[in-house]
Amino acid sequence: MELHTAVLYAVLLWNCCTILNALFTVQARKSHYTVEYGGEVTMECNFPVKSKSDVGNMNVLWKHITDKEESVEVVKYINGKDVQVLQDKDYRGRVKLLSHELYKGRAILQISNVKITDAGQYFCIISSQGSDYKTINLEVQAPYKEIKTGVTDVVTLSGQTMKEISCQSYGYPEADVTWLSDRGNISVVHNTSYTLTADRLFNVTSVIRMFDAANMTLTCRFWNKAVQNSTSLTFTFPVSETTSNENSGEWILPAVIVTILIVLTVIAIKMHDRCTRFSAKAKNIYSNIPTNATLNNDTSVPSTGTCSGYISEHTALDVENT
Repeated sequence: MELHTAVLYAVLLWNCCTILNALFTVQARKSHYTVEYGGEVTMECNFPVKSKSDVGNMNVLWKHITDKEESVEVVKYINGKDVQVLQDKDYRGRVKLLSHELYKGRAILQISNVKITDAGQYFCIISSQGSDYKTINLEVQAPYKEIKTGVTDVVTLSGQTMKEISCQSYGYPEADVTWLSDRGNISVVHNTSYTLTADRLFNVTSVIRMFDAANMTLTCRFWNKAVQNSTSLTFTFPVSETTSNENSGEWILPAVIVTILIVLTVIAIKMHDRCTRFSAKAKNIYSNIPTNATLNNDTSVPSTGTCSGYISEHTALDVENT
């Protein structure tokens, strides 16, 4: 109540203490606006215009009452001209008065890239043939649209390993989180934390811990009671790491077999080449022996290999001519 009185007093002073003209009234097109975070909103109040000269002598002021109960000038229009106000950095470059609409009796405040801090009460103050103002409320909502999941291993005090599964999202106001699975409601074992970002959004993270979550279908639901909005994410938890590791070993045996076959093939090729060269040499030796020569095996010479058919198992030969 004290704040409204102060605003009215400011209106009177701004109009050089003129008496409010009963014929000049300001009307709010809507008393309450709702906009989504990051969107755009235009708030409007209407007033009577008799001629263009009225606009030339008009003063328009939009003020915002913040959540800290501070009164901040957002835009100002004095004697037919836009006046640059010392805007807070939160408003800079995002708010403007559509001055060309004043000739139609419309004082429109446009806010783009809406932030949570833009919510609150606004005063549309107009001074022309008289002075009047209207109060407009702006509500900013931020639905929990995108939900991210995460999985980590946690070792308990007893040395056991558990799966920590999390769902995280940003929104406003804060939301309640419910967990469901194909085995029933598991919300009783979850833990939810809330932190506030620089943009005044709630960072909500909900965590559950489970020993066995393999092939389980889970659903985490973010319920924003203030705006009656619900966002859910359903996902199936992947196969346990133990199972995955066992499956991943199935390729080892075939790989070993293939490797052995390749090695044996290389050895066989080299042996074949060696035997071919050895056979050619043996043929050459026999072709040079006279027909009346006698062959004596020297058993003292060690065996040289397995290639045979053209020479005896001993490579040293004595040739006796008769």
